[in-house]
Amino acid sequence: MESYPDSDWLVVGTGTPAGGDDEIGLALVRALSRELEYAECCILLECADAAMVASSLLEWQKPVILVDAADMGLAPGEYSFFSDNNAAITMKTSSVSTHGLGLAEGLELARTLGYDRTIGIFGVQPFDVSPKQGLTREMSKLLPSLLAALKNICSRLQQ
Repeated sequence: MESYPDSDWLVVGTGTPAGGDDEIGLALVRALSRELEYAECCILLECADAAMVASSLLEWQKPVILVDAADMGLAPGEYSFFSDNNAAITMKTSSVSTHGLGLAEGLELARTLGYDRTIGIFGVQPFDVSPKQGLTREMSKLLPSLLAALKNICSRLQQ
């Protein structure tokens, strides 16, 4: 991913606790918010639909890192960090979403309405997104290493 000069980033966890590993974005950003240096930049968008994503981005007018479960064809538990410019078509056709019109449509709507800030996506390949409370055991075990990866990305972007 290219480097960005913006230093006033928000880290936004999206997902739902009722969708198994679809909660990973919320869990990671919740954990990140417990660390003093990141607490003020962390936001949760639980069960966010396209309109909520778009209106939130337009309201914040800051660059964001969106953290979410995404079906990217990776092995379960692996992550990827990429720009929304590289993601829209892929996300529309293969993204996990329990929100109806979801993240990809929200990003497209925000861009159409004039949101011109940087968007980075920290996507985590889920193990299971069937309706149930909480992360799978496998994803829970990976939470510390995924959090370390997210912190590393945040640190690089803040430089």
